[in-house]
Amino acid sequence: MASAIEIILIPTIMIVIGYLFKRLGILKPQDSNVLSSIVITVSMPAMIFLNLSKATIHPSLGILPVTSIIISIIGMLIAYVYCKSRSYDKIKTWTIMIAAAMMNTGFIGYPITLGVFGEEGLIHAIFFDLVTPILFVSYGMILVREFGGDRKRVIREGLTFMPLWGVVFGLIANAVHFQPGYVIGSTLNYLSESTVPLIMLSLGLTINFRDVKKYMSDSLVVSVIRLLIAPCIVFITFSLLHITGMVFDVSVLESGMSTAMTALVLAITYKLDDKLMSSIILVDVLLSLVTLTCWISLMV
Repeated sequence: MASAIEIILIPTIMIVIGYLFKRLGILKPQDSNVLSSIVITVSMPAMIFLNLSKATIHPSLGILPVTSIIISIIGMLIAYVYCKSRSYDKIKTWTIMIAAAMMNTGFIGYPITLGVFGEEGLIHAIFFDLVTPILFVSYGMILVREFGGDRKRVIREGLTFMPLWGVVFGLIANAVHFQPGYVIGSTLNYLSESTVPLIMLSLGLTINFRDVKKYMSDSLVVSVIRLLIAPCIVFITFSLLHITGMVFDVSVLESGMSTAMTALVLAITYKLDDKLMSSIILVDVLLSLVTLTCWISLMV
């Protein structure tokens, strides 16, 4: 079995390749939007559908989305206390709260969990990530109330989140024992296998070290919440409740993922501090390569 460092090193190399392609002018930063769109609308839904349609689904998987919601809320509350202690204004407070609440359990969580625990782990990760569209819409609605905006747009974006439909159709296919056949099955496999490299190349293209120093202290606080406190809470709580196995492992690992890219979407849409949010996401992603290695070493 590969070591924790080797598992993390593979996506790290892909991220570095994306960054180098940007620096060399082979690809442009805006190309990240195209790659991300392909992942979200095509390759990731294919991967989710393919794995869910043939998975053995246990009732214990229901713990995962509940855990995801609770950890998201706890992260937001801790961030709120921090912001109040620093007397931050409303915009900065909500920026940090959303950053601490939104976990990158899909975009980064899927490939990392797949690399560590294989297809069974990926199924658990999918269920952990199941509430992401719900959280996106819920936090969007709160921000509409706080700062104004279009409620219908928030709901529309949540309902058109293609990985959600990958889950829906994957569960239906599983229930009716759908057999895709050679052509459809092979097509889904090819699309699915493109998910991880596209995600990592996209992340490499988004790396921008400007302004990071200005927002470093707040970025590090969110990183502590997201990468250390959240998985520690799950680790301790599940240990006390004697919850073990893949549910335990994936819950801890997914809880320690960096701030989600969708948090930046919310920041831009509702005119929060998008530069602060970008800094938080960058610092989170880079530090998570270290913290995830530690969590993987602890569990594997």
